Amino acid sequence: MKLLSIVLFIISLAFILPSAVKGQGFSISPSRVFFTGNPGETVTQDLIFANTSSKKLSFVTKMQDWERDSIGNKVYYDGNTQPGSNTKWLSIPGNEITIESGETKQVILTMVIPPDANKLSHSMIFFTQRQEQQPLKPAKASIGINIIMEVGIQVYYTPKGLNAGDLEFKAFEDRGIVETAGVKNRRVAIKIHNNGEVNKDAWVRLELTNKETGEEVKIEPTTIAMLPDATQWVTINLPATLKGKYLAIAMLDAGSFYDLKVAEKELIYRP
Repeated sequence: MKLLSIVLFIISLAFILPSAVKGQGFSISPSRVFFTGNPGETVTQDLIFANTSSKKLSFVTKMQDWERDSIGNKVYYDGNTQPGSNTKWLSIPGNEITIESGETKQVILTMVIPPDANKLSHSMIFFTQRQEQQPLKPAKASIGINIIMEVGIQVYYTPKGLNAGDLEFKAFEDRGIVETAGVKNRRVAIKIHNNGEVNKDAWVRLELTNKETGEEVKIEPTTIAMLPDATQWVTINLPATLKGKYLAIAMLDAGSFYDLKVAEKELIYRP
């Protein structure tokens, strides 16, 4: 590598996030909350629930911790069990939120920042929709609960004065042919490290050019989100039909506040 400088639905939140997360007939915004403030302060954020469906909707809240594994997938834990958790600092009035048909409701999320808060912390608030359903048999007096939709909102606290650091390439590997669900692809894997103290979002772009013919292979960019001091593998699938010598150029773009990082690798694909 050369470095050159009834059904339960869970709405997952990727890097390029809309201002709101949406379900069938409702939305919640913002999709991510970024708190700042001094230790000891109390800060708030309005969450806006909009119900465009024809029925009343009810949600119960649950706060959990989460981290990312080595390939960027979220892993969830009970609240207030992980070192970077801020679930204990958060509160929402009541445990259930009800929105009438056609209603838009504002719910206040409050964070009480501890006096000793000195690093980035994060958590997830899940809003789980509940719907009353009539019992199947008239003889039954109870009312069942059906889970319809579950939406997660990420919550971050970033204290002032943290070292932003940068993203950096650590490895660029050819993983050969892989088969997933009966489909074969060639695969490259790129290892990235966030050496800063803040959360970062970035694009990973790959340019692939046949060194003999000049033909360029179009590769869709990949988005990543990385916590402080995290290391993550990004895998990119390429057509299994590629043959010949290729120059692969990977670009790591975390936005205008960071330097564009570039790495290149020669790939030789034989028939």
